[in-house]
Order: sequence, then C-alpha cells, then structure tokens
Amino acid sequence: FKKNRPIWFLNGYLFLIWFESVHLQTADCWHDLDNTEYDCWPIVQPNDFNMIDCGGLEMSWVKRPPEKVTSGEEFNVTYSVIAPDLFYEYAVHNKILRFSNASEAKRFCHEHECPENWNSANENNCCVYHANIHSCPLAFMRQSGICGPWIPDDGKIVTHTVSQAGKMTQLYWTSKVVLVHVGVTSMIAHIKVGQMHAALEAKTLVVSAQVCGDGECESEESCLTCPADCGSCPMSLAIKIAIGLPVALFCSGFILTIVWLQYQKQKMFWDESWIINYKDITFGQLCYMGFCSATSLQQETSYSDASRMTDLTGNSVVDSALKHSIIQAGIYDGRTVAVKHIQKKHFTLSKTIRKEVKEVRELDHPNLCKFIGGSIEVPNITIVTEYCPKGSLAEVLLNEDIPINWGFRLSFATDIARGMAYLHQHKMFHGRLHSKNCVIDDRWVCKISDYGLAAYRKKDFEMNSNGFHCEKLSRIYCAPEILLGTSFNVTPAADVYSYSMVLVDIATRSDLNSGEMDPGKLDVMWRPPLPELKAGKSDNECPDQGDYCELIKKCWSHNAAMRPTFEHVKKILDKMNPHKVSPVDMMMNLMEKYSKHLEAIVAERTQDLLQEKQRTDRLLYSMLPKPVADDLRQGRTTEAQSYSSATVYFSDIVGFTQLSGSSTPHQVVDFLNKLYTTFDDIIDNYDVYKVETIGDAYMVVSGVPQENGINHGGEIASMALDLLNVCHTFKIPHKPSVQLRIRAGIHSGPVVAGVVGTKMPRYCLFGDTVNTASRMESTSEALKIQCSFNAADLLKKLGGYTLTCRGLLHVKGKGEMTTWWLEGKGSVEDLTAENNQLCGAPVPVST
Repeated sequence: FKKNRPIWFLNGYLFLIWFESVHLQTADCWHDLDNTEYDCWPIVQPNDFNMIDCGGLEMSWVKRPPEKVTSGEEFNVTYSVIAPDLFYEYAVHNKILRFSNASEAKRFCHEHECPENWNSANENNCCVYHANIHSCPLAFMRQSGICGPWIPDDGKIVTHTVSQAGKMTQLYWTSKVVLVHVGVTSMIAHIKVGQMHAALEAKTLVVSAQVCGDGECESEESCLTCPADCGSCPMSLAIKIAIGLPVALFCSGFILTIVWLQYQKQKMFWDESWIINYKDITFGQLCYMGFCSATSLQQETSYSDASRMTDLTGNSVVDSALKHSIIQAGIYDGRTVAVKHIQKKHFTLSKTIRKEVKEVRELDHPNLCKFIGGSIEVPNITIVTEYCPKGSLAEVLLNEDIPINWGFRLSFATDIARGMAYLHQHKMFHGRLHSKNCVIDDRWVCKISDYGLAAYRKKDFEMNSNGFHCEKLSRIYCAPEILLGTSFNVTPAADVYSYSMVLVDIATRSDLNSGEMDPGKLDVMWRPPLPELKAGKSDNECPDQGDYCELIKKCWSHNAAMRPTFEHVKKILDKMNPHKVSPVDMMMNLMEKYSKHLEAIVAERTQDLLQEKQRTDRLLYSMLPKPVADDLRQGRTTEAQSYSSATVYFSDIVGFTQLSGSSTPHQVVDFLNKLYTTFDDIIDNYDVYKVETIGDAYMVVSGVPQENGINHGGEIASMALDLLNVCHTFKIPHKPSVQLRIRAGIHSGPVVAGVVGTKMPRYCLFGDTVNTASRMESTSEALKIQCSFNAADLLKKLGGYTLTCRGLLHVKGKGEMTTWWLEGKGSVEDLTAENNQLCGAPVPVST
C-alpha cells in the first residue's frame, strides 16, 4: 500500500473516508522514503531524519495484516527476517554487532541461545533481542513526523504485542494482534539487532464493530459507513459541480453561438463598408444599359446632368426617360467597375435599404454581376457593380462582326437560367430582366445585373406611382399581369415571361424595340413572331426548331401558373445541348492550352536568362562586394566608407623568389592558382572578404564591408589557423618534396574602404591598420601568425585562443611594439600589453 491510500469499498458500498480532515494532519509513511516496506535506524535517537542503511538485512511479510478488520477482532501476522553474510560484515564494520569479525558475529546470531524470558534478553546475550508488532492509529497523529518504531512525539499511546527474542536462524516470527482504534492503522513489525532498529510496515483499515444492516442507525454509523441503516448520503458539492459544470458550459456555448450568429446578422445589417465615396471613382466611358458610347470622357469625379446628356445625343434610342438609366465605366480601388446613376434629389439610408443591401451582398453566383457598393451622396446616388468588358447581351447579339454559333447562344441562355434560378432560390425576384441588363464578361460568361435593391433604385418620378413601373423601353419584356395591374408585386412567373423575350432575342439576334411599332401602344396579348432557327457553317449545336419554340411558348404563357420554373428551364436547355461542353468552354480550353504552351516557352527562356544572370552575378560578386557591385550596376556612385573596427590579414610565401627562379612561369601560375583556390575554399566558411592577391601576397579582411561587432577578430584568427594548417598537407605540383611555408600577420583597427577606378574597379582598403597588418606579416616567421596588441586584445574579449608573447619588436614607422604569436585555440586567462615577463610561454587570453 502506498502512503495515505484510502480503502474505498466496504460490504459492496462506496466507502468515503470520513477521516479526510484527519489525513491532512497524518504523517507520511516512512517506508516510501526509499520505496521499500522496511527501513533501519540506530538504537540511539531513532527518528524520521536519522535513517541508516540496513546493510543487506531484509524483512518481508509472510502473512500480511488484513486490509480491513473489525475493532477488537484478533488476528495473526507473520514476517520474516533474513541476514546474509554481507550483513554481518556491514554490522561489524559499523559496530552494530560488537565483534572483531563477521564470522564471530554470524556464529553468535546463528548458534547463541537467547534467555528464555525475553525481558532478560539484550544485545550482549541475544542476536534478535526484541521483536514485536506496533500499531499506530494514523488518526491520532497530530504532527507531520513518521509513525516509526518509536512512540510518536505527540505522546499518544501506541499499542504493542508481546515481545519475543531469538536467533537469526528463526526466519519466521508470528504475533497475535488486536486493534481497537477505528480508522487506518499503520502496522509495524519491529526488531532490534545489536545497535540497530529494523521495521516493516503495512496498513489496515479498522472498522466499527457495530452491525450494519440491523435497521438502526447507531451513533457510530453514518450514511457513509452504513447507508443501509442511515440512508444514502446527499449528493456532494463536488459531484454537483462535476455534473452541473459541463451542462452549464454546453448551455452557455449554445446561447453564445446563437447570440454570435444574431450579432453577425446585425453586423452585416449595420455594416457600412459598402458605402463608396463618389470622389474615389474615376470615370471612363459613358454607357446606356450596356451600350457604351465611343466618346472618351475626362477623368473627373463628378458630372452634371447636362454634360451627361450631351454625351448621349448620338444614341438613337435615347428619349426623355433614358436619362434615368445612365451607366458609366469607372475605376475604383484599382479595378474597373460599372457605375449606375440613380436620379434622386433626396436619399435616406433607411432600414429597408439596409436590408436590401445586406441581401444583395450575401449573394454569390458566377452568373450574377457582383454588387460592390454604392454612393449615397445626393445628387450622385450610384450603384457600383462588377464590370463586364464585353458589354450587354443585346450589344453582342447585334454586333454582326462577332460570329456566334448556337453553342454560344445556348450557353448564354443557360447562364441566364442558372442565375435566375439562384435568385429565386433566395426569394429574390428580378422584375426588370431583358437582354440589355444581361452582360458578358471577359470569359464570355453571361451574368445578370440590375437585380434587387428596389427601394435603392427607385427614382424620383416613381415615388408616387403605385405598383410595378414598366418603362417604354422594357414594356415588351413585362408580363401581362404586371401591365394589367392584376399583380402589384414581382413574381417568379413574371421573370420567366421576360426570359421568353430574351430567348427570342438570342434566336433572332435582333432587338425587339428596334421596330417601327410603339411599345406603349401594343396590346398586352401581343407576342413577337416565333424565331426561325438557322444553323451556321459547322454548327452542330443548333437545337430542334420545335423544342426551342415550345420552350418560348411555355415561358410566355398568358396563364402565369402554366409557366415553368427556371429549374425546369435549365433541364430543357440541357437536353437541347447534348454535348454538355459549350463552344465557349472549348474555345477557352484551346486558348488555355496555347497560353500554357507560350508560358512554357517563356519560362524556359526566362530560366536561361536567370542562369546567365546568376553566372554574371557570381563573377561580379567575386570581384566586388555585393552592395558595391549593385550600386555600380545601377549607375550609382559609391562613396568611401569608414569602419571603426576591422581585422586585416596578410600572408605571403616564404622563399617564393627562389621558388619562382627555379620554376617556369606556367608552373608558378599553376602552383599559385591551386594554392589560392584552396585558400578561397577555406575562407568561404568565415565571415571575411578577400580583398586581393598580388603575386604570392594574400590579403583578407573581416568587418568590411559588413560590420560584425567584435567578431571580426575571431573570424580572421580562426581562418588564419586553418590556412596555416593547410600548408602542412599542401603539395606543390611541380615540387612535391618542397614544404610550403607561409608567414602571416594580423592587426585590428579602423579602416577606410572604397572603390578605385572605373575601367577595372577595385575595392581597396586604406589606413594605418592596413600598413600595420602588412608590417606584422613582413616581420613574421615561417609557419607562424604574428598578432599586434590590438588584435590580441580583441581575441581576449572573444575568448578561446592561445597566444605566446613574442616581446618587443621594432616596427618601421611604429617604433617598439609588443607582438604575439597565435598558437591555436584553447582556454586562457588574461592578456595585457605590460606582462612582458610571460614572453616565451603560452599566454591565456580568455575563455
């Protein structure tokens, strides 16, 4: 049993531990300190902080105390004590058993008889001179000490069994136990061996001796211990919380979701992001119902009514009513839009208009002209929608230069039916459908415009009229019930009637309003002649004459109830177009294939250009720093720049003159090329810039042109060590037996860098730092790296480098200087210019 583990079941009922408050004061179980059930203490002052190693002595339960007993019930427990040879050596060594060696101790514990009366037994005449069982009721423990083999500090009585004594060969020890204190009791098997206590622990739950189930709730019984007599306990607060909290959270989440959805609806209702400032629109062409005039307008932000009408005088269909339907192409927010002007002298953003705008903004269909926004500034009341560059369907049909086969025409008819079906699904009816407000986008998809926003679109002259108003221009497209006034609201059947006239326009490629008849004088029973379908060259999609005309007759039926829905119209059109793939889609597929072919060719040529540019950039960047090269390539003049701190490296080849004299020019060039190519590969691993190579001289700088704090000293130092190590393995191609030797010098300080020349520009360094670095190299020795004090002091700050003081050195132009040999990398202590006494020994720099 682990510490404080409660027993939860009694006679099949859930047993809630009534002594929970007592447990808060109960001591920790001592055997859990080292995850065993037994532990050991010295004889003197045993306590919970004075435990010792048992030295191999082992105790274990043979017959454990029962998990639950009744108060006053008698039971036996048996435990074993085993002492291996290792224990006797440990006991003698630690003076637990007072013998000179382990053999005598073992003989004493195995052979020496103990006194018959255990009261006379002690450590001198008996091995195990005390063995009994302690019981420690945990409910009595008030302090946080361990309930060990001693009486606890609170002074409460702890019961004991009759003590025993005997030899170590007595493996099993049995005691008779009676427990009376109700609650969890710690059972401790306790023995004394020499100067050591050993104790084995187990827990037992002691329950009341009262009989549960006799029908009477005794004083010591409760709903927890005996629900059969005392009844079930009321539901605890924790259980109520466990049940109520998830329910409350679910309900709260559900309510919050409903509130959020309502908020989103209200947010869309009151959202005014669709309102456009009229001054933000730049206008281009002037159009009427999709017919754009050729007049190019000035890019102005506002136009008077007079100027707009002047631009429309060339259109033959313009009359006094047309000034209310001005549509212009404009630029808003970087894209082309269609702007329709509404003639109003007064405008109020009412809830009705807000609702209409919200409904229109929620619509999204490929065959609907998308609503973008509108201006509510009187007199510039406008509606801004998606712009379709091909113009209206009427304009495309009347343009004889556009070859339109029946694949195109059926595609247009199907697009309109799909868009109208979507509108009707959302309980929105058009009421003004005709071929002039069906527009064609740049992908030859027909879209419906001028839908919704009835209160927003209502003009001043319509304010006092009742019912639906049909202008002369669109009277032919109005359903008879609308013209007769029998229906004062737009219905789906009225839209289907208007669609039948659009079908006639598509079939005849003509304008029903272009005849000599006056639409205002036509009888409501008038119908245009049924079209005669003619197929063009290689036109395989021409529908059956009877099927097409039957669809028109169904749609313009005088009985509104007999007209089909747009869903039914879509099915009829699908049967007329069995190929399912319209010529528009075929044309677009061909164009896409051709476009992809061109894109592949362009991508291939672009890739070649990019590769060539990359090669050019690599060559240029190898000659000049990237920022400098970019400035020169763009024609900018580069100015010299000062750097407060940088580290310069110089090196040359020792004996290069003699080597060159005994080699051919080709061999010298081949040798230097191989050497400096190797050097170039190494410096790529560091934040350095190669300035130049002149003959056998090699110059590198760090901190220029990219500043890197004080890291430039470490970059140059590490690079120099790597270059020096290469010399030991590098083989001169034409003289492999000759050892390559270089000498190097390092100095840190301020420099000035800039580009010199225009024909062959070079990035050069200037300043005393360069001269001093060159002096460090010229006064250095073969296969050594000489550092100035500035460079060595910088390495101290960075840490990780080992240097040897060379001493004072006379440097031309600088006088006496203390220089250092860079030996390698290592852990070092300190470096100053004055500790000349350390010359000749490795000098620590920093860690």
